Amino acid sequence: MQVFGQFIATVGWLGLALVASELGATLIHWLGQWVGFRLIGARIVRITGFRLQLSRVRGHWKLERPLTRHPHIVAAPPADAKRFNHAIYCFGGGLFNLLTVMLSLITLNQFKFSFDLWLFAFIIWIWVNTLKAAQLLPMNLHGYPTAGQEFRQARESTAAMTAAYVTACAAAVKVQTGSVRDLDASMIVMPRDGGNRNYLVVRQAWLILEWGLQHGLDTPELLAGLSRLEPSFNTLPPADLAKYLDATLYWNLVTNHRDPQIIAWYQDDGVQQLLRRYQPLAHYKLTAVYEWRVHQQPEQALALIEKGLKIAQRLHDEEEIAWLKALRVQVTA
Repeated sequence: MQVFGQFIATVGWLGLALVASELGATLIHWLGQWVGFRLIGARIVRITGFRLQLSRVRGHWKLERPLTRHPHIVAAPPADAKRFNHAIYCFGGGLFNLLTVMLSLITLNQFKFSFDLWLFAFIIWIWVNTLKAAQLLPMNLHGYPTAGQEFRQARESTAAMTAAYVTACAAAVKVQTGSVRDLDASMIVMPRDGGNRNYLVVRQAWLILEWGLQHGLDTPELLAGLSRLEPSFNTLPPADLAKYLDATLYWNLVTNHRDPQIIAWYQDDGVQQLLRRYQPLAHYKLTAVYEWRVHQQPEQALALIEKGLKIAQRLHDEEEIAWLKALRVQVTA
């Protein structure tokens, strides 16, 4: 029993070392991103991590509690597109973690640890920072592409780099205003020869749909433009694919375009699993519109909308609240 107790105590200390290492490595990653953004004139508008986020909304910092978010920082790119440095956006945080790994290895070489537990804790610290530097496990577990994948995709073409800048601007505007409506109209132009296999270009296409809807443009035409990028489904990171599918399914159903392909996608188990994992709050909106349009059950749809609204309000998700309220108005009309 004494040996078992020592084993449990050791595992407990190592677990604590893992948690502390993750916290420390994330802080270092944020610091690296902050320094990089400052160097290129970008402004930080959101800091997210550990199921909390601090966002600059309409000029004021606001503490929020999202349903699920990976640790990251959102920054508004410089107004001058020539100052936009995509490498800083991709590798600023990882570079600081890499420097931490190098310094830690030098320290490990200089000291001799008399107690093995401390050695294991130090190895955990180095390993966690290595993962942060490479952004392999942390990003992929959340369905997002790694920094290397983002950088490689942007270098494929001028259109992809343009899409990287435009979508970064859109992300910052959305944090500050709750929508992309205020985005400059000159950015809502798909670049020529962008290809449909580059997921940065697909992100910009989805952004055009969102911007167009908020400005009252013709929905069928916007959906037709988005549908041209269907061959990209297999190239999208899971988080992007979930957002893309959610938008495609929702707006087709809202506008009563109940094509067999749309119904088949909604009913597909793989699609549902993907949406539940990466777009959990959007599940209520999508299920409600399906019950309303396909099953002709407005009462069931309204019940799902109310349930979704309660969760969205608890999580302070203003965007989802707006979509759910707009859908409720349509269902009750």
